[in-house]
Amino acid sequence: RQRGPQLAPSFSSDGRKGPQRAMQVQLSTLMLCVVALVLATFLSTSLGFLQPLRGESHDATVRSLRGHRVETLRVDLGQATTEPSISLAAVAGLLAVSAAALCACNARPLSKQLCRVVRLQQPMDKFSQNETSELLGMLKTRRPECRNLAQYDDTWHIVKENDSVPPSAKWSDCSVEPSMSEYANHADLGARAWMSHSVISFDYRVVEVPRGNLLDPSCDAMILGHLPRGSEERWLAEQRPQRRLIVIDETVYKLYGDRVRAYFESRKVQHEILVLPMVEENKSMELTLEVAKKMKEFNIDRRTEPVIAIGGGVCLDVVGLASALFRRRTPYIRVPTTALSYVDASVGAKNGCNFGGSKNRLGTYVPPCAALLDCAFFATQESRDVANGIAEMAKMAIMKSEELFCLLEEHGPRLATDKFMPSSDVDGAPARVLRLSIEKMLEELAPNLWEHSLERLVDFGHCVGQDLEMAALGTEHELMHGESVACDMAYMTVLAQQLSLITVEERDRTLKMLRRCQVPVWSPVMTYELFVEAVANRVKNSMGQNFPLAVGIGKARIVNDISDEDLKQAFMCWQQLCAPSAKANHSEVRVHAAA
Repeated sequence: RQRGPQLAPSFSSDGRKGPQRAMQVQLSTLMLCVVALVLATFLSTSLGFLQPLRGESHDATVRSLRGHRVETLRVDLGQATTEPSISLAAVAGLLAVSAAALCACNARPLSKQLCRVVRLQQPMDKFSQNETSELLGMLKTRRPECRNLAQYDDTWHIVKENDSVPPSAKWSDCSVEPSMSEYANHADLGARAWMSHSVISFDYRVVEVPRGNLLDPSCDAMILGHLPRGSEERWLAEQRPQRRLIVIDETVYKLYGDRVRAYFESRKVQHEILVLPMVEENKSMELTLEVAKKMKEFNIDRRTEPVIAIGGGVCLDVVGLASALFRRRTPYIRVPTTALSYVDASVGAKNGCNFGGSKNRLGTYVPPCAALLDCAFFATQESRDVANGIAEMAKMAIMKSEELFCLLEEHGPRLATDKFMPSSDVDGAPARVLRLSIEKMLEELAPNLWEHSLERLVDFGHCVGQDLEMAALGTEHELMHGESVACDMAYMTVLAQQLSLITVEERDRTLKMLRRCQVPVWSPVMTYELFVEAVANRVKNSMGQNFPLAVGIGKARIVNDISDEDLKQAFMCWQQLCAPSAKANHSEVRVHAAA
C-alpha cells in the first residue's frame, strides 16, 4: 500500500466471492489436466505402450479404481503385455480429456472474470467518484475471512455458512465460534462452548508543542489537541461548549496554577481544578480514588470530556488509573511537566499505583487519548530532576540508537545544566535528543502495548532497579526513578561485558556516558542480598530472566539462562568499577560473607 498507487480490490457483484476464488478452482482443473497427461505419458512409456524397456523390474504403486485401497503391483517391464498398459494409460488419458473438457466449458466465464480482475486492478484515480464510493462501500459490507459476525437491523448476528445476509450488513473483525463443550456428558449432551475472538485497538496521539506555547491561550492544544486536524470529531468538538476537569500536582500548581486557570478562562471552557500531592510516597489506591470521586462530582462525560493530568509521572499514572476505572474507560490527556515523564510515562499505555510495598503493582493498559509535550516546563526543575529524566533517554540510546548515544556523550552535561535550552538558534541537539528518545520508545511500545511478550528492551534499567528504588525510598540514600534505572543500567552493562557481549572499551564508554549525564551508577542500598532478591523477583514477574543486554553501542538483545556465578562475578566487578573504593572493598567482603 505504501509503495505504489492504491489499487481497487477485486470482488464480484454479490460482494462476497470474487473471481480470484473461481480462478483458483479452474486453475486447479488445469493443473489436474497437466498431471493426468504426464501420468498417461509415464505409464505408457514405462509399461511398454510406446517403447517397453526390457530386463528391469520395479514396484509400481497405483490406486484401485474400484475401491480406495492402495495396491502394489510387481511388474516385470521386460515381459509386460500391452493390455494392462493400454488399460492404465487409457484411464489416465480419460482423466486428461475430462479435465480438458471441463476447462473448455469454463473458458468463457473464466475469461470474463479475468477481464473483470484486470479492469478492477487499476489505480483508484481511474474510477469516477461514484464508482470509487460504490467499490469502497462494497468493501465495507464484504464478509471478512474467518469472521462470522454481521450487524443488520441494529443487531449483531452469528452468520453460519449458508445464512442470507443483507448487502448493507456491516461485518466485524471479531468472531464467536460455537462448539460442543468438552465437558458435555450423558446428563447434558447439549452443553456448548463459545470461543470469542475480539480485536481491540487503541489510537493515541503524542504531540509536541513549540517550546512555551502549550499554556498560551492562542494555542488550542489543551482543548482540541487530542483530535487530529480535519477529523469529523474535531469539527464536532469545535461546535459545542467544552468542559474539562484538570488534575494537577500541587508543586506544579504553585508554579503554573495561575497560567493554567487563565488559559481555560480565556478559552471560555467550564473547568474545575483538583490539586493533589502527587509524590511517590502517596502513589496509592486511596489517591486514585480521590481522583475518581472528583470525576463523579464533576459529572464528566465518558466520551467527549477527557480528564487532563498535569504533572510528573506519579500524577500521570494515578490519573490514568482512575480514568481507566471510572466507567471502565474515560478518556484522559497527559501533560508531562518533568523530563522523566516527558519521555517515559507520557508515551506509554501503562498506568498504576504502588501496592503492598511494590512499585506499580496495581494498574491497567489503557493509554491516554493524547500526550501533549512542551519542554518549557523543564525550566522550573532542578538540574538533578532533569538528569533523572536523561537516564531514561540513555536507556533507549544504549539499547537501540547509536545516534542518541553519541548525542548524550557529547551534550549530556549541558542538557542537564541548561535544562534542554538550545544554546543558539541553530542548536538542534536538545530537540533531537528528545525526539529520538520518544520515537525509539514508541517503536518498542506500540507493537506490544499490552505486554503480551515479556521480552522487552524497554525493561533495560528496570530488572533490579525498581527493587532498588523501593528499598531506598525514605532512606538517606533515596533515589529518584531515573537514578535507580541508571544504577541498574550500569550493572547490566558490566554483566554484558562479563558475558563477552560487549568489549571492555564499550563497557567503559557506556559507563562514562552515564556519568556525563549526571546520574549515579552505584548505590550503597544495592547490597548483594537485595540484588539476589531483585533477580528472583525479575524471574518471577517476567517468566524468566529476559535481561535486555547491550551487544554493541546502540544494539541489544534479550538474554536468558545466565548462571548465578556470572551474576555474582558481574556484581563484584560492578562494585569495583562504580563504587567509591572504600565502599567497594566493604561490599566485596559482604559478598563473600553472603556467599
